[in-house]
Amino acid sequence: MVSAALHSNRGTTNGQCVVLGGERGDPEHIASATAQMGFAAAQAFDADQWFRTPCSSPAHVTPIIILDATEGIGDQDRHFARLVKFLDLTAPVVLVANMALIGYEQEQFELVQEEFKDVLSAANLVPSFFGPLPLGRPDLTPWWQDEGSLDTLRTSSVASTSPPLRMKVISSTNDDGGWIVTGATISGAIGTGDEILCSPSNQRSVVASVEETEKGVLQLTFDTPHFAEPGEVVSHQEEPPIETDVFRIKAIWYADQRTQGDRVLVETSYGRTQGAIQSVEQILSPSTFKTAHDTEIANGALVEIVVRVDKVIALDHIGNLPFAAGVSLLEPSEGSGLLATGYISMEGYADQRHLFASKAINTTPIEFSVGESDRSARNGHEGGVLWFTGLSGAGKSTLAVALEARLFEKGYQVFVLDGDNVRQGLTSNLGFSPDDRSENIRRVGEVAALFRQAGVIVISSFISPYRSDRDRARHAAYSSFHEVYIKADIETCIGRDPKGLYERALKGEIPEFTGISAPYEAPDAPELVVDTGAETIEACVEKLVNYVDRNFRV
Repeated sequence: MVSAALHSNRGTTNGQCVVLGGERGDPEHIASATAQMGFAAAQAFDADQWFRTPCSSPAHVTPIIILDATEGIGDQDRHFARLVKFLDLTAPVVLVANMALIGYEQEQFELVQEEFKDVLSAANLVPSFFGPLPLGRPDLTPWWQDEGSLDTLRTSSVASTSPPLRMKVISSTNDDGGWIVTGATISGAIGTGDEILCSPSNQRSVVASVEETEKGVLQLTFDTPHFAEPGEVVSHQEEPPIETDVFRIKAIWYADQRTQGDRVLVETSYGRTQGAIQSVEQILSPSTFKTAHDTEIANGALVEIVVRVDKVIALDHIGNLPFAAGVSLLEPSEGSGLLATGYISMEGYADQRHLFASKAINTTPIEFSVGESDRSARNGHEGGVLWFTGLSGAGKSTLAVALEARLFEKGYQVFVLDGDNVRQGLTSNLGFSPDDRSENIRRVGEVAALFRQAGVIVISSFISPYRSDRDRARHAAYSSFHEVYIKADIETCIGRDPKGLYERALKGEIPEFTGISAPYEAPDAPELVVDTGAETIEACVEKLVNYVDRNFRV
């Protein structure tokens, strides 16, 4: 068994700390304090160094906030507390510097402590440790006793469990019919006989040999010929990374203005990929921490955005592997200008791996004696998929049922697949988590494709919030897939609320509700847009009927 060389900022599993306000304290006092807490010198960073380090993961570090005993609590201290909260850092350590200038007075220390604890409480934060500098000097501060929490912090600064295997492939070399895969280890351990998985290709193999050529670099061979593309991620089969082309980022912005649709180069722990800002979810002012009602991101802002990359990639996120969740956004052309650094979250989005990993084996499709053209000639129209997508309350089901009746009267073979109806049978075992939503649409997309092959016009009425899932439904249909965006803004849908779901979701009674606590990705280029907020139901149905007549009659 060969263990990974945990040598980089983003690869270590030992605790790391980032010092906020370090200019206020004596560097030797701060270094001594971090060492007493169990952080090695190489694991302590000042804020600017850390946050501007590409692919560092802020969420993996312990923030150490340095206060000034002579100044009390100021705007910068409040900013540090809000920054810790926004970036979901671990519970902060707070150290009070310049104690000598107040004669190591207990009363002044406790005033600063009480005031800053109120600041932290307002941000829903509780400090893991609060102490004076220099730390561990009872001769100077005999009144301070908190060794118990220091021992706890020291113990927790070292990871208690082994991280999963992550190895980034550098190259694959042909060796007399076999392949030698060379990779840089990031975490975990690997040995002969291990069952591994390469992502995002989803190739599986068993390790035949492992050789460490230099620190952190391994050469692997396998029991069967196995070629791995440079940039792929090797893991054990039971602990793989995520596969996706869309994810959230919480970040600190360092560049001039950018907005939705702008191209970026995305650098994760495992490589670089071109992509774009799909949506700007939140912009916070670094000085006031108030939400900016704007979609343009300015220098210094704290942002939450959704990024879509040009292809499915392997990555880890804050929820499954924090130390590898770091991400940087770079200028798309040269990749040198740093735009932002932060971390990846998959909140509201699904792991797409299961959509690419087929388990069907030993199957051979049969040839049918009746072709699609035969059915079209008999029916007088082509089969096809009208895929209605839109928010709950936009009018999808209402329009689907009305359109079905009109088309049936005109002689079309037509059928409605509706979200609530399908969940009574075909997808009754699925909930509303991102993964379940994705599987729900995968199944429906395949059923809709079968209807199309049978010559039927199928009206699929589903929120289908994820663009990638709708794209897969289009791929399953193969041809004659028409994405119809049933458009209504969130305010209109809340005003209608025919099922009372928005009211409950706004009260927090329904988790992961699309448009409120779960994302909805509007279509980029739908074949048809039907705006139920601007047109009557009758006008919308007429528009749909005319569209079908133009596109499906033969």
